[in-house]
Amino acid sequence: MDISLSLVSHTNAGKTTLARTLLGKEVGIVRDESHVTEVAESHEMVRSAEGDVLTLWDTPGFGDSMRLAKRLAKSESPLNWMVEQVWDRLRDRPLYSSQQALRNVREHADLVLYLVNASEDPDSAGYVAPEMSVLTWTGKPVVALLNQMGPPRTHEQEHHELDQWRQRFAEYDAVKEVMALDAFARCWVQERVFLGALTPLL
Repeated sequence: MDISLSLVSHTNAGKTTLARTLLGKEVGIVRDESHVTEVAESHEMVRSAEGDVLTLWDTPGFGDSMRLAKRLAKSESPLNWMVEQVWDRLRDRPLYSSQQALRNVREHADLVLYLVNASEDPDSAGYVAPEMSVLTWTGKPVVALLNQMGPPRTHEQEHHELDQWRQRFAEYDAVKEVMALDAFARCWVQERVFLGALTPLL
């Protein structure tokens, strides 16, 4: 059995850094700027003795998901429209990146890992609504991951932050779970919780 996870987010939210942590090796390019990842890349995350494979896809960041959502909404056949579109990645890089991320989810993902910057106020993260709109269109289940949690705080403070993001995602039926998975603070305990949360969704 082959299972694919697509790691997606707004551009420069830390996808490739988290991918490196989950895979335990350096993959992709990490820089503090938008649209560093230009194409979706697949990486084998787990292979069982029986030959089952869990694949993690690192995708280009969403750049202009608002415009992409509007174009999908206007199309009578969104799937055919997506397949036919070819955008210049140099002249319209934000839209091109958004299309590449969405296409990867549509064609490969069994489950979507949607990464958000937890240091932002959930109500101020204006990119969430259009990105959830296009992800909902794919019909794939989504797990929201909170990255960049910052230095350790009390259990009550961290739980409050998690609750705020859960409320932010509550309106989206596609989101099946919201959990913290910081690329710099992950340990084996988090990994077990993370994989355990994915199991019933696959």
